[in-house]
Amino acid sequence: MEENFSMEDFEAALSQSFQKINNGDILKGKIIGRDDQGLLVDVSSYMDGVISQEDLLYDGESYEEYQVGDEITAMVWFVDTQEGQIHLSKKQADKLVIWEDLAKLAEEETPIEVKVKKVVNGGLRIVYKTVEGFMPASQTSLQRVENLEEYVGKTLAVKIIETDEAKKNLIVSRRALEQKEAEEARQSLYTTLKPGDSLTGKVVRLTKFGAFVEIAPHVDGLIHVNDMSWKRVKDPADVVGVGDLVKVTVQSVDPVRGRIGLSLKDASADPWKNIPFSQGEIVTGAVVKTIDSGAFVEIAPGLEGFVHVSRMSDKRVKSPEDAVSMGQEVTVKILGIDAVQHRISLSMKDAATENQAAEEAADYRSYQADTQEASTNLGDLLGQLKN
Repeated sequence: MEENFSMEDFEAALSQSFQKINNGDILKGKIIGRDDQGLLVDVSSYMDGVISQEDLLYDGESYEEYQVGDEITAMVWFVDTQEGQIHLSKKQADKLVIWEDLAKLAEEETPIEVKVKKVVNGGLRIVYKTVEGFMPASQTSLQRVENLEEYVGKTLAVKIIETDEAKKNLIVSRRALEQKEAEEARQSLYTTLKPGDSLTGKVVRLTKFGAFVEIAPHVDGLIHVNDMSWKRVKDPADVVGVGDLVKVTVQSVDPVRGRIGLSLKDASADPWKNIPFSQGEIVTGAVVKTIDSGAFVEIAPGLEGFVHVSRMSDKRVKSPEDAVSMGQEVTVKILGIDAVQHRISLSMKDAATENQAAEEAADYRSYQADTQEASTNLGDLLGQLKN
């Protein structure tokens, strides 16, 4: 004898073959469809789950992150038996496990993305999914921040500094993440950079002894004032300014001390490659620097020689300032040239001696010429008297 099953009986039997679903349940499912309205999810029920974009996405999150085939966890909002749909919310499910997730992310030092809501006393109010938190002003960046308002509305990658579910406290730092990224970038550079490499960087800070240039995000190198030009530079600001893009050459890489030395000098313009002087020549130059033991004299653009205090005069000189002054033009004799070590030895005393000897020789030649001319004139006069 055949039994007649009604549609209600069929639905009842079908429903018994699937898990029972109640409002508030947390379900795991697989995305089986997506459109402009939201996602369709298989939750192992005779009804499919649906998640609207409003119950799925947080500020700044991309809908493209959710694709067919992905697994997803969501909470049951309500079951619509008439439409045959289970309405789900990922955001509500997140609320139940968010603090556990944050604690795990903090322990693993995994960066998170937060959106800046507003500027508050001492820093920024941020939000991560359903949780609001705080980022101190000192933790916003490695660089000095003049105006915190520029961050409002932005989504930032940050590191979790502290989480406390009981106090609903979340503190994050963008600076800590930048420091980590900078260290990783620095270590990577140390393994690849070598002296002679050419780079383009941005001048980020000037000091009395040189300029710091950013050659990679948060990685700076130093151009010492002596490596800014072949000519002597007194103030780095005379050569570069903050914000300038400069082409530099790597001078040295020191991973232990965390230092990268750079040079702004143009190798093709190196005056030491073709010195237009030779040993023994007497030339003129300007005094560009004095130290206790002597003075540096620029005898050609970018070429400096050194006059030891003992070579300044045939008289005893206690201090270079007793014999020369800054900018003074002096005559010197080249005693020696070492192009490799960039050294030229000069002597004011020897130049003066030779000049004096030359003057005396010239005077003697002039005297001889005058004497010869006088003798000739006298001879001519005597000859005329005889006639």
